[in-house]
Amino acid sequence: MELFRYAMSVYGQDQLLGANWDLIWWFGGAAAIYIVVDAACRPFLGKNKRKTLVNAPNDGATVRRHHLIDRLYHWAMAISVLTLIGTSFAPILDWKFEWVTAHWIAGVSLSLLVVYHIIRAAFWQDIWAMIVTPADFRVAFATARAALGRPDEAPLKPGKYVLLQKAYHWMIAALVLGLMVTGLTMWLKIDTPFWNRNPYILGDDMWGLVYTVHDFCAMSVLALTMIHVYFAIRPDKWWQNRSMFSGDIARKDYFAHHDVTRWAPDDV
Repeated sequence: MELFRYAMSVYGQDQLLGANWDLIWWFGGAAAIYIVVDAACRPFLGKNKRKTLVNAPNDGATVRRHHLIDRLYHWAMAISVLTLIGTSFAPILDWKFEWVTAHWIAGVSLSLLVVYHIIRAAFWQDIWAMIVTPADFRVAFATARAALGRPDEAPLKPGKYVLLQKAYHWMIAALVLGLMVTGLTMWLKIDTPFWNRNPYILGDDMWGLVYTVHDFCAMSVLALTMIHVYFAIRPDKWWQNRSMFSGDIARKDYFAHHDVTRWAPDDV
């Protein structure tokens, strides 16, 4: 299968247009295969879960995991990303509608949200909570051993986020930044309330590269979004994912699933 789309230039040469859109099915299929395999293995791995020490009674007390402003950011970003996915891939699948305006508005909204998030993470949040450390690999290794029926004597627990959550965060961050840079560049090619279009700001070769990077980032985000939705609805993750609505997790779940020396919320 071809990876790229080409057109014939006025000089009779191949002109790069972007990624081959047939790759959407490969990216989406890869995500679907991962989801099916994980769901199929989950019942067997679940039988070998290690026992965790619960040091808090099931008294209904809660621990704040996400502040309101961070939950609002998450859902605003989700709306922007889903709008971008819908307005970009639906026309490719031959759904005809006026998508350009909605697409660039969602793209600009996402860019502003990302800038806000970077500032908030740098100055008001614990940015180290998302940094990958050797301890994350030790916890991941112990978790894998437990899932395979060889648990460690003393269960290891993560901080606020597990290794896979951190890895997902940094992958989506890199892809979204790629979409931002290329998308805002492509924005110059359309008429907006702020300026008239200027398609000649870059040469044809550079435009082809911009579109190619944008296309591959977009298809990768589609695949990662599918996986994210899957983990959000998995029953064994509900104790955690409900906090994206309420902001809190149960106190018993905090002690059962987290290392209190690595993540110590104010309300514990």
